[in-house]
Amino acid sequence: MQTLYIAEKPDIAKAIADYLWPSGGYKKGTGFYRKDDTIVSWAVGHLLELATPEAYDKRYARWTNYRIFPAVWQHEVIARSSAQFKVVAGLLRTADEVIHAGDPDREGQLLIEEILHYCNYCGRVRRLLINAKDDVSMKRAFENIEDNTKYENLYAAGLAREQADWLVGINLTRCYTTNASKFSPGAVWNIGRVKVPTLALVVNREKEIRNFVVHKYYELKAAFTKEGIRFTALWHPDEKKIALDEDGRLLDKLVAEAVQQKVLPADGIVQKVTRKKGTEAPPLPYSLDTLQVEANARFGISPKLALSTVQSLYEKKFVSYPRSDCNYIPKAQHKEAFRILKKLAGRNVRGAEQADPKLYSRAWNDKKVTAHHAIIPTGEIPQQLSATEEKIYTMIAERYVMQFYPPCEFETITFEILLADELFKGSGKVILKPGFKAVFMTQGKKKDTADTDSEEENLSLPNLVKGENLGKPDAVDLLEKETKPPKRFTEGTLLAAMANIYRFMDPKNPNREKLKEVKGIGTPATRDTIISELQGIRGSKQTQMPFMEKVKKELVPTELGFQLIDNVDLSLTKPDTTAEMEFALAEIAAGGGSVEQFRQDIYNTIDRNITYAEGHQFPGYELVKCPLCKTGSLVKHFSRKTKKAFFVCDNPACVSPVTGKPVYYNVDKNGQPVMKQQEAAPAKTYTCPVCGKETLNCHYSAKTKQHFYVCDDKKCVSPVTKKIVFYAVDKTGNPVIEYCPKDNVILEKKKSRYGFFWACPQCKTIYKDNKGRPKI
Repeated sequence: MQTLYIAEKPDIAKAIADYLWPSGGYKKGTGFYRKDDTIVSWAVGHLLELATPEAYDKRYARWTNYRIFPAVWQHEVIARSSAQFKVVAGLLRTADEVIHAGDPDREGQLLIEEILHYCNYCGRVRRLLINAKDDVSMKRAFENIEDNTKYENLYAAGLAREQADWLVGINLTRCYTTNASKFSPGAVWNIGRVKVPTLALVVNREKEIRNFVVHKYYELKAAFTKEGIRFTALWHPDEKKIALDEDGRLLDKLVAEAVQQKVLPADGIVQKVTRKKGTEAPPLPYSLDTLQVEANARFGISPKLALSTVQSLYEKKFVSYPRSDCNYIPKAQHKEAFRILKKLAGRNVRGAEQADPKLYSRAWNDKKVTAHHAIIPTGEIPQQLSATEEKIYTMIAERYVMQFYPPCEFETITFEILLADELFKGSGKVILKPGFKAVFMTQGKKKDTADTDSEEENLSLPNLVKGENLGKPDAVDLLEKETKPPKRFTEGTLLAAMANIYRFMDPKNPNREKLKEVKGIGTPATRDTIISELQGIRGSKQTQMPFMEKVKKELVPTELGFQLIDNVDLSLTKPDTTAEMEFALAEIAAGGGSVEQFRQDIYNTIDRNITYAEGHQFPGYELVKCPLCKTGSLVKHFSRKTKKAFFVCDNPACVSPVTGKPVYYNVDKNGQPVMKQQEAAPAKTYTCPVCGKETLNCHYSAKTKQHFYVCDDKKCVSPVTKKIVFYAVDKTGNPVIEYCPKDNVILEKKKSRYGFFWACPQCKTIYKDNKGRPKI
């Protein structure tokens, strides 16, 4: 019986082959490994993709045709992957059994299974879930191979996701681009069910910042000393007596000054003291999104670089599966703790030597483990890593080590002090047992300096007793503060927003709490790509007009980004819509949702948007007439090479009389083409001194930004240089035609780094320029 393993990538196939045949002896063919009746082959990511619109009907080759809802879906082999597809397809013809070894997630299930369906494979299929490539993890995976029918719903969800993205992307990108073409000529309105709400987060945040009005407000902070310990408390004004703004802030400085003078001579009486014990558990191990967010915050590592780095560590067997959306670990893996911790201690990972492998943190939770678990070290210890790999590996290793330390135990103390009849409140935290923080204090979250706590946090407090008199305050400081706008998104905080999209949803949405379970919009493996593509970057190259740009570390929407969000149907921009789609996909994967209902909802969304776009009054856009041909209009495009927008005439026959090529114009701050006004251009035709025809006309060079004369007869060239002759323009708009006194040849005006000069093309004599004419 022939058994065929199909992995998602070559490195996993090699790991399977090494596990199956540890002593070697297997044959490596083109695209597979083989020994006896067992073969291991692989995909290279997706080998198939959904067919292009024109595959269903040739008329769909035109972008003006949309509302494309395939009755029977077709796949096509991706051209760059066709060689490996032929290998896999050929092996499937003789395979009695297939072991599906795609990555352990929805996309991995889809990627291999769509190949089986495309090739009409009818044999037995079993599922191998590999979370890490080290020997222990491989052994565990092989001991738990299951029948693939258990994962039919996961495949259905993956296929529904793929079709939904195709339907939305193809139909609405065509629809909005077509209908907005007069408003934003040359721009492609890239519509994606995840891209648009993600862009909307950035655009809406930018609008908040631009519309933000700074207000000054005032606080009073009283300081006391007891038992040699200085501590502070903030004034809490009584809203019944003092006017505050809607956020409870005092805007009147005179009121604050009056209260300050009132309380300075008063004794502070302790009104209330509350003590509450609590614990802080070690932070959970990383999922991909939490790893990307923290790597960006701590080291400025982009989400895309973080993913490629952890992928590299995974391929080298140092960490478990990287594209995980889970922060938990199966309890069965706890038995590996002693081995892994010992290895990490040997590498001097912080805290590994003192960690207690008998402890169970909240991370060991089978109920919260999905198809894959959190990203953890495998116990295979790296020797040489790049600087970025070292940072990422250390983060993963230390977070794992934390799971073997007890929680931090503390006591929170809140107190109230009365000065005259004014109430001051404060708080402090006393660490009773530091637990994991004794080793990992630097791992604590930093406070956001933009936030203002309503109560003052004291690092240490004396023993306060209700009713005691603290005496007069040491000081009562008047603090003048300013309201601050919200912060712009960085790549890291935008990724975190996508992963926790419920926070940005309408509070009235009845599914808001339930949608926390969805774990955001997009997937851990695609969010960084979506953020890159919104910046116009595909792969490593900028290929399209960006919807947002990175300014230092902050993401700022472009003009096109604002245009898109302001002119598409509101439902596309709200995270609620796509978050509910993700929830529906999660239900399909769990076996409880309806694929047909999900698809119908997508159809309804597309129809609603087509109706909206076709009836929407896009803002007017005044086309600029081409200054060269006077008939065409300048249309905006985007250059992949310069990564900038530019204008060019839409008349294909319009070319520069100098170069014979199209003329390109830069874009000014208002989005308009940069060019000189052409109204002053001389219109008189002169006799060409070379050919004698009435064909010497004035033109304009966008490159030099100057007018010039040239014979419009393209066959007319200098008898000396055999090239076209160009003539300067004098102050009256006439051509400057001067001859060399030595050989009676027309002089040419040239420019060097020292300025203009005139030269004879035949005798090479140089003449200085004198106010636009040669000084002979």
